[in-house]
Amino acid sequence: MQGGLVPFDIHAKKLAGNLQPSLYIPIAARDEKAIELYIGSIVGSLTPRNADRSLLVQAYPGPEVDLRVPVWQLKESAVLKASTQVWVDVDLSSYRRACVRAFPAEVTGKVLDHIMNRRVGRLKGFRYVRIVPISRAANSCSGGLTEKWGAEYHRTPRMIVVNSRNAARIQYADVADLVKMLDRKTGNGIQDGVNDALRLFEIPAG
Repeated sequence: MQGGLVPFDIHAKKLAGNLQPSLYIPIAARDEKAIELYIGSIVGSLTPRNADRSLLVQAYPGPEVDLRVPVWQLKESAVLKASTQVWVDVDLSSYRRACVRAFPAEVTGKVLDHIMNRRVGRLKGFRYVRIVPISRAANSCSGGLTEKWGAEYHRTPRMIVVNSRNAARIQYADVADLVKMLDRKTGNGIQDGVNDALRLFEIPAG
């Protein structure tokens, strides 16, 4: 890190789209080294018998939020910049038990969501993905069909080659990921929830 702030992964940043700097939120990482370089300090494990399967991460400070961007006025935005985060191996099946160890109150009555679908993460070569609790309503209407399409897309011969050449060590959230993290419905296939939320991530004109 430089000056106490986490550096951006320039390769991941190029793929993240035209977001405000404070909205580059990591959701996937190749390995523990990538987490410690670009995301935060690994301060513990949530799976005692297999320490590397789930990680408790103390996130590095990112860019200062720009309060002109409407999303930062929402209390739900706290999850985007959470100082303590849970990251799990894409093959970990007991991820709920791991997350309960870290945030028992936050998990009660919630669905645990791998912000990046585990199948997609595996196909893209990421070992770890961030996990957050969201409401059942948001989970049931967000991402099922889109995630299926995403997995099929990343299984195509072209994308297998593209992903094998991807130099990014982490991946930042796209707008649909951010909407889901805010515990809002993305709208699944047609993504109407995402389209309706775009204004939250842009500085209003004028």
